[in-house]
This record gives sequence, structure tokens and C-alpha cells, in this order.
Amino acid sequence: MILDRIKESVCDAPLQTAVHSQEGDITYKELWDSSDSLAAYMSGNIKNHFPVIVYGHKAPLMITAFLACAKSGRAYCPVDTSMSGERIADIVNTVGEAVVIITADEYDEKIWPENAHIIDKKTTEKICAAGDTVPESEWLGGGEVFYIIFTSGSTGKPKGVQITNSNLSAFAEWSSDLGGPRAEKRYGTYINQAPFSFDLSVMDLYTSLTNCCRLWCIGKSLQSDHEALLQYIKQGCPDFWVSTPSFANLCLADHEFSDALMPDMKVFYFCGETLNKDTAARLRERFPRAAVVNTYGPTESTCAVTGTVITAEMLKDPRPLPIGTVKPGTEIAICNNEIIISGDSLSPGYLNDPQKTKAAFFTADGGMRSYHTGDAGYFDGDMLYYEGRIDMQIKYHGYRIELSDIESNLMALDGVLEAAVVPDCREDRIRNIAAFIISGKYGDVFEDRQEIRKGLRNRLPVYMVPKIIKFTDAFPMTGNGKIDRKALQKIIQEVD
Repeated sequence: MILDRIKESVCDAPLQTAVHSQEGDITYKELWDSSDSLAAYMSGNIKNHFPVIVYGHKAPLMITAFLACAKSGRAYCPVDTSMSGERIADIVNTVGEAVVIITADEYDEKIWPENAHIIDKKTTEKICAAGDTVPESEWLGGGEVFYIIFTSGSTGKPKGVQITNSNLSAFAEWSSDLGGPRAEKRYGTYINQAPFSFDLSVMDLYTSLTNCCRLWCIGKSLQSDHEALLQYIKQGCPDFWVSTPSFANLCLADHEFSDALMPDMKVFYFCGETLNKDTAARLRERFPRAAVVNTYGPTESTCAVTGTVITAEMLKDPRPLPIGTVKPGTEIAICNNEIIISGDSLSPGYLNDPQKTKAAFFTADGGMRSYHTGDAGYFDGDMLYYEGRIDMQIKYHGYRIELSDIESNLMALDGVLEAAVVPDCREDRIRNIAAFIISGKYGDVFEDRQEIRKGLRNRLPVYMVPKIIKFTDAFPMTGNGKIDRKALQKIIQEVD
């Protein structure tokens, strides 16, 4: 299990830095000892075994709390400081009787219920330094829930995806060899871009800790200061990069982002969004000695269940990039164009929500627990291809349209680096289709917009050509590093 593998890292290199952030460093021995002490406190002072909310951003203390929860037989639920009070309230209501560990310097006491058991940062640090221990018999078992990450729900209320110890262990066993043998990863440095409340962070956090690596955390403040960001990345001398494609594109906008900045870079890992060919090609050009790995998987399948190294042949293929072959222990079927996932890293369901669990999870023929992803895809041999979200279909003037189809055709046009397409919704109906484009060739003038439309008309039916086209230098991004499509829709509505 995960704690056993992290313990091996502690025994192997106790003085190796386990986690570095702008808020400080922690070695493997310090991480292990402090989490032991915090676990002992929870075992002795907290009667219930409800999930523990861990509030913070990128401090090493946050990861200490994660391990402490697991050592005391409790699941943890990461809540990032960037989350709104309303979303935090929804999470607290779902979790139940709240135990909250604060790892941030500042927090608003009003966002927590009066009956919450709050352990503030100073108290947490004091407990961690006490030197207490907890017996391994208290640790989470294989089938018990290790963490809960909340994702957006169709009703507007977040869903708490439960991932067990066994789920996480199966994922880390596979991710350790993804993109190259684990022996070559040992003692390396992993870039962490995503907040710990976003499941992409599971890939860098647990692949790093189980292979005696150093996690180099990029805080939110750095992501809005380009010059400081690049200097911080350079300082870390990273070997492995884990991020959304959107974050990589943000970095690629600066020509300094190359192997001169990161000479030790071995592998780029992407998940959470579609990796387009332009991004992959630019990375291969800037980092000719590094592999670019595309992965796929919803939060419900423990971060990712497929992966492949992007090759020159894949970039020449007219189709979008593949999302990879299926990891051992997982089975994927295509049913009515939908990707269905079964296997050892599949979540047991949503926290305290049997209705949504029943709607999304089911028992397939043969008795395997399976999950409706809502993603469209197909196999070519053993290679899986992603065709977009089924729910990104819209009905416009009577036609059923895949917005991702428009995006793919836009990015096939010369001079288009990135594209995001959203519906312009007013009064419960779609008035127009809007396209936002990042380009190194075009400007936001009438003639250039007309040229884009002309190019699309050669590739798509007229009803799929966006009536609104806007050029931009960068897309707004969510706290998780994905394109913020709601923000793009607001821009359209504000213009009108």
C-alpha cells in the first residue's frame, strides 16, 4: 500500500527533501515523523472517523496532514485556499461532522460551522513537533477510502469522489513506470502545478513520494508572475513535469521556456485537458531529449488510466493525438460511443450520495464494477482516442453539434495555436457559437476573422462555423489550470 512505499523512501533517503514550496522544505524523515505525531493526536483526541478536511495551498504541512490522516485510519479531503466560501460550505455539508486541519497562514473563521473541530496552523505545527508515534495497526486498510476530491456536479453542487488505498496504490504502481522505468525516476524532481484539491496533483504527489523524489510545488501567486515563475522552475532543476496543457502553453509563450532553462527534463506528463498537436510539437522542439506523455482519466478512476509517449508519427497523423493504451488492472469498453471504465483504480462512489453513485456506476456483464465517463472515444488497435465530452454537444438551429469538433478544425488551420469554443446562451437558448483563438499570425480585425471563417467553411458545414470570433493572447484559467469556459461565456455576454 501507499504508506508502505513512502516508508521505503524514508528508509532509503531520510535526509532527501520530500517537498519544496515557497513556504518551506521538508525532508522525508521530517515528513514521516511529523505525520506520525499528528496521527497520534487524531487517534487520541478525535472520536469519529469522518473524513478530515485539510485546508491550505502548497505548504509542506498540507502533505504532512494527508499522511497523518491515513496513519490514523481516516480519509482526507483537500480544500484549496482559492475555493469560494459557498463551495467550501457545500463540501462541509457533504462531509458531515467536520474536522478541519488548517495549514494556511490566514483563513476566514466564518466559512467553518460553529461545531467544527478546527486545528489551526500553530496548533498543527506544535502537535507535529511533539515526537509521538502511532502503530501501523491504525493505518488505513486497502479497501478503506484514502482521499476524497470534490469535482463539479451537473446540479452545481460538488461531488465527493472517494478513492481507496488500493485504488491509489494501483495507480502509483502504474504511474511509476509511465514514460520510462521507475529506476530512472528515483531521486528526481517532479513539478507540481495543480492544487492538491485537483486530482491531477495525485500524479505528481504520489509518484514522487513513492519513488524517493522531490516535489517542487508551484504556488498560485507564481503562476501570475511569468518572470518569477520561470526563475522558480529553473531553480528546481526538474526532471519530470506534471500539468494541464493550458499551463504548459502559458509557459511556452516565453521563448526562455526550453531545455536551456530545464536541462535535466526527462518527461512531460499531461492530463485534465486535451493535449493538442501544436503544444506537443513545440515541447518536442524546445526539449528534444524529453518525452511528452499524454494521459487520460476522470477523477473517478484515480487520475489516469491510459497513457502514451507522443511520437513524430502521431503528430503527422490527421487525427487528434491518442490518449494511450490502458493500464494493467483496468478495462475500457466503448458502448454507444461512450468510454466505460472498469478496474482496480475505480472509485467506490461519491461520498454520502448514493443517488449519484447509482447513476454513474454500475455492474457490467461479468460482475465488474464500471463507470460511465460521459466521454466519447474509440479504439484503433490497443490505442484509445478521445472525441470530446458527450455533454459538450449542443443543439443549435436543430443541429446537434460537437463543440470539440469545431475546436479541432480550428486548430488545424494555419496560424491557429489554440482554440476554445463556447455557446452564447441567452434566455435559455443558444443564440450563437463563439470561438476564442490564440494565434501568432492573426490580429483581432475583420479581415482575419473572415479568413478564419473561410478556412472553416472548407472543413465544416456552414451551421458549425462560429458567428463570433475573438482573438486573445491567453485564455482565462480556473484554479486547476484548465480553460475557464464560463469566463469566456461571460466575456461574450458583456460585449453584447
